Amino acid sequence: MNSDIIIPVSDDIIAINEKLGGSVINPGAIGFIIARIDAKIPNSDYSRQVPIIAAILWFEIIRGHPFVDGNKRTATGAMKLFLKKNGFELNTTLGGLVYISLKIANNEISYPNLIDWIYQRLE
Repeated sequence: MNSDIIIPVSDDIIAINEKLGGSVINPGAIGFIIARIDAKIPNSDYSRQVPIIAAILWFEIIRGHPFVDGNKRTATGAMKLFLKKNGFELNTTLGGLVYISLKIANNEISYPNLIDWIYQRLE
């Protein structure tokens, strides 16, 4: 398996939000999220890195609220883009994605539990 992980750049994430009609409040927050991901890559367990990075994107965009509107949709889109770029997808319904996005927004799922949820559904 290829050990190179492809991470969306800030412009990719901003473009997702712009398609939803939103705009950026804090572009530095998006850069911080990407920097946090870059710090995680050295781990040699590639299979565990994918859900960790997907969780960072999903969790931090929702909780950090860098956009005026569409943070949950943008976070979900960014997470799905990351998975697609790396040859993965989640085995879940749209309802499952909405449910977890709301749990993140309402602080009802921990970061480690989110990683496990993603890991269990990777295809």
